[in-house]
Amino acid sequence: MQVSSCMQVASPAKPTPPDTHQRLLAAAARVFARNGLEGATTREIAREAGVNEVTLFRHFHTKAKLQDAVMEWVLDQQAELLAAQPAASPCDLRAGLLRHVHIYEALLDQNILLIRTLISEIHRHEEHERRVLTGIFAPLRAELIATLEAARNVGMVRADVEPAIAADLLNSMIFTASLRRDSPYPPWEYSRADYVKSCVDVFVRGIEQKG
Repeated sequence: MQVSSCMQVASPAKPTPPDTHQRLLAAAARVFARNGLEGATTREIAREAGVNEVTLFRHFHTKAKLQDAVMEWVLDQQAELLAAQPAASPCDLRAGLLRHVHIYEALLDQNILLIRTLISEIHRHEEHERRVLTGIFAPLRAELIATLEAARNVGMVRADVEPAIAADLLNSMIFTASLRRDSPYPPWEYSRADYVKSCVDVFVRGIEQKG
């Protein structure tokens, strides 16, 4: 029995490339950072990823679920970055602090646009901001507090220094500088490296046990 040449057999659905999901997440992170969580559209995100909007919805169903997925993706990336860093030396406080600052700066550089967006839209997306800011930076903050506690226990840091407060002071200096560095204003008269060195120098002199 011959099949009529006019009869068309439906072709199987074209499989989605395995990297499409990651491309959509990366594209969404860029568009969210550029346009805000409210201003970003699924159409623009799909175009940024090089796919059609139907593909986006096939992967994430709704814009809200896409936002959740982007936050988890960002957190996973940062966890991998932190896990890859060498351990700090417990005997060299200054070197340990410089290590912390460099990692902290790297995290800020990778996420500064998204962080700016979340800060500007905190009244609408408090949960997203909490997840990103605490999820990305809380483990690093905890590690810094532990480093300062250990240094205090062996007499390198004064006994009256509260490690949590000291950690937040150092992080605030770096965080503020990263926000300013990302602004459209003219560059500062000093280099990034000089700023970091000065921050650590001032910080250590303020908390170290003399003699």
